[in-house]
Amino acid sequence: MKNTLEFNSRIFWAKTKFFSFRFLSYFSFLLIPIWVSKAVNLHPLIQAVLLTLYAFFVCSQWFLLGKEIDHRFKIYFRVNSSIDRVIYRIFLGMFFFLLLFNLISLLNYKWINNSFWIVWSMLGLFYSWPTRGKIIQESVSSNFGEFRFLDSFEKTLLALILVTFVVTFPELPPLMNVDALKLYFDPMEKMGTPIWNFLTVNYFPFRPYPALFRLSWSIHFYFVQLGLFLFLFYALLRYFVSRRLSLLGVFALVSSWSFSKILVTNNDFVFLTTFSILWLWTNLWTAKSSTYRSGLFLGLVGYWATLINVSFYLMFLFQLCLIYFILLKDKNRWYKGQVLKYALFGIVLSTVYFLNHLDSLEWIDSMSLKVLAYFKQEYARKAFFSMSFIGVTMVIMKFFEDKWSHKYFKDIFIEKEHLKSLLVCLVSGLFFSIIVDPTFFIGFSTLWVLALLGLLPLEFIFQSLHRLRSRRNFIYLLYILICLLDSHFEGRVKLFVKIFFN
Repeated sequence: MKNTLEFNSRIFWAKTKFFSFRFLSYFSFLLIPIWVSKAVNLHPLIQAVLLTLYAFFVCSQWFLLGKEIDHRFKIYFRVNSSIDRVIYRIFLGMFFFLLLFNLISLLNYKWINNSFWIVWSMLGLFYSWPTRGKIIQESVSSNFGEFRFLDSFEKTLLALILVTFVVTFPELPPLMNVDALKLYFDPMEKMGTPIWNFLTVNYFPFRPYPALFRLSWSIHFYFVQLGLFLFLFYALLRYFVSRRLSLLGVFALVSSWSFSKILVTNNDFVFLTTFSILWLWTNLWTAKSSTYRSGLFLGLVGYWATLINVSFYLMFLFQLCLIYFILLKDKNRWYKGQVLKYALFGIVLSTVYFLNHLDSLEWIDSMSLKVLAYFKQEYARKAFFSMSFIGVTMVIMKFFEDKWSHKYFKDIFIEKEHLKSLLVCLVSGLFFSIIVDPTFFIGFSTLWVLALLGLLPLEFIFQSLHRLRSRRNFIYLLYILICLLDSHFEGRVKLFVKIFFN
């Protein structure tokens, strides 16, 4: 008994080590706003790096809050890949931070600043205090087990994705006040006030410095919002294709010249046209999670949709019906009722916001074929997307599963339920874009749809050549080169150098 109660026990050392590492690393990142504001004459690239680190630090706190919410509500779920868990917890934590920061935004300037530091300091002490052995033993890398066993081709491709994504950083907006910045990033004025309150409080220490504030918002719109978009796209691809083809799909999307051009001409598309992938991924994740407590996340996604664009509330209502009657058709009525019960919090928030902003809902008198024009334009712009037509054919044939498709596509192992869900969601999203609001399926949404459909024929080829590794590697390398040569990489580098060195 005496030995087990020793003061210098292993658990005490483990707790001390955990607390020291978490406390020092947490407050080192939290002090970045103070360091940057005290040295406003730093080189713009150094400022951008520090603000990017701060933005990633904020994302990590969203993840930890999402993890804590799972623990408190006893939410245990199944995932398709380890990235699903990361994405789910980041977005769940972000939604609750959005609610908290909107409450803080009701205070005056002085107390917003005080509340900002009080909240982050309390969270730092809470996350640093070692109260559970599970936290002590869990490492950050355990949440990215998906990338632990990458081969040389996949590591090279991952590096290309990161480099291409960084150098595609768009031009900064001109120096202007907060209201003008809102209009710059959202010229159609679709996004709700709670999102702007959330962003303002999130980067509140930079508000007295216009140059730092516009840079922080630019980094959030690009590295955070589009970074999550790429993570979502990878997670969505893992439902249909292998890991290496999922990486190839992400590279095909980010290397598309349209990816860069959209950022130059349509800044508002970063929020408006990336929601569709979160909508589709939420449908698949809710059905896959095998827990009715996933309804909490489902409802908050609906609230987020309504804040981005009031008309997306209608798509949220359709999403609830789709999940209840189709995606969860194998579950009993009690289970589906529990899903809606947990989603009620988000449903109430989104409904209240929708009813208070009915004047923002723009009804069109006739159908808009703008979305079809976007698909046609992007289909012809990048060579990789030309395979998407074959992908559409394969999805339709696998959906109806006639004798011809069984004969020629019997070797492709993709879950039929996932393909059915994909086809239903794509068709419903297309109709919504044509009839109600085209922003749901244009811009970045067009790119990810074409990239996903273009990967399905490659998955068929790779599964057919599962014993011929050398041929698969050759085909893989060939498509990497095709995407790289079609990326206008040198133009992106010139723009990046112009932004930070001119």
